[in-house]
Amino acid sequence: MEVSTRERPSRAQLLRLLAGQRRLLGDVPRLEPYQVAFLQDTATMRAVLKSRQVGFSWLFALEAVISVCTRPKSRAIFVSLNREEAQEKVLYAREIVEALPEKWRPQISHASRLALEFADGSRITSHPCTAPRGRSAADVYLDELAFYRDDLGVYRGALPVISRGGRLVLASTPFGQRGVFWSQCRASMQTGKLHVVPWWRCSWLCVDPGRAAQAAEELDTPARVARFGTDRLKEIYEAMDLEGFQQEYECAFVDAQASWIPYEEIMPCVVEQMPIAATAAGLGQVDGELFAGFDVGRRRNASELVVLERAGGRFTVRMADTLRQAEYRAQKQCLEELMSVRGGVVRRLCIDATGLGANLAEDLARAFPMRVEPVLLTAGVKESLAVALRIAFQNRDLLIPADREFIAQVHAVRRVVTAAGHARFDADDEGASHADKFWALALALHAGLKPRPQVTARRL
Repeated sequence: MEVSTRERPSRAQLLRLLAGQRRLLGDVPRLEPYQVAFLQDTATMRAVLKSRQVGFSWLFALEAVISVCTRPKSRAIFVSLNREEAQEKVLYAREIVEALPEKWRPQISHASRLALEFADGSRITSHPCTAPRGRSAADVYLDELAFYRDDLGVYRGALPVISRGGRLVLASTPFGQRGVFWSQCRASMQTGKLHVVPWWRCSWLCVDPGRAAQAAEELDTPARVARFGTDRLKEIYEAMDLEGFQQEYECAFVDAQASWIPYEEIMPCVVEQMPIAATAAGLGQVDGELFAGFDVGRRRNASELVVLERAGGRFTVRMADTLRQAEYRAQKQCLEELMSVRGGVVRRLCIDATGLGANLAEDLARAFPMRVEPVLLTAGVKESLAVALRIAFQNRDLLIPADREFIAQVHAVRRVVTAAGHARFDADDEGASHADKFWALALALHAGLKPRPQVTARRL
């Protein structure tokens, strides 16, 4: 039973407290105006088109806790892209509960990484990317819906949950002009009932949200960032291609037609709960044959490592690691550890030997003969790698994790035909390397594919 001294506040009391206090709950100073507007929206179905890092995961947890405080036996269900994000929302909810004034604090009777149960019968549950079937009269939050592999199935499964009460939230950053979220956003735009939150509405990304609300939409992206962006946002903008920044931070649904591997071919190969090794040592538990690809970054000094497991004719990502601003010695040590795991469980490593990677590839090939293959990424080789990678996705012979950055980089590469009639594969028209994971994945696949027999023709 609940402690008898606990008061049950009204929703209005809690909102006044949260809007007025500074640093009452965690790292967020106070509720932003767009956060207050979302909490005050009483619609049964709400759609949120949002920038990255504007605090909605935390806000969903906050609203669920408000319901627990104000309504007995309330139910909240979070659906997230992967298990890590699902656990994060429960952690947020618990931190918020513990930060509330004692007189209003609900008593937690049971807690796990994916659920909180309260003494009055209320529950907050969270899980990755599956429809919340078998439950009713709950508030359901479909976070990052655009990135779900089976977005339509999850959406259809969530609707019956609110048929006898509760509410439904559809929220995501854009992910191309496709899927349930795209269609629902278009419908909500027509009715004017869509919550749109680009970066310039957020105080920790924008130096003056008040002025930006009046002027930002009249400017193009470079001018907006220069005038209103924080120093951190400007660094992020400089590190990204324009369309990628507009999609991640400016709520733009970028047309996906120009991408070499479209979303329709990528998403069926995404696995929500895929065990990924954090270090090379973790690969020692993998049973199948392992093959690796390493792309030496030439922009912002970032390099990418991808390790695939081959079982039959199917490949699965077992490790993906980003080495940012890593010195030559650190990259070499990382790859030497990889090639030494469990007496050589990694059968083959294909490494980018272009430019900065030449010396690294040469040293590793000497240290691990017959197991390390330097690959010079000429235009013809890139085309061969890109074609093989797309075929693997089309045949669903390659499984990748439910990671937004990984998916985005695979999708970022485009095929451009030059004036001379040659094909070029790059992340944007300037050839900027914002698709290092794409090439590391392609190199790992190349390492694992069996050589095709050479066929020669003779004129008779």
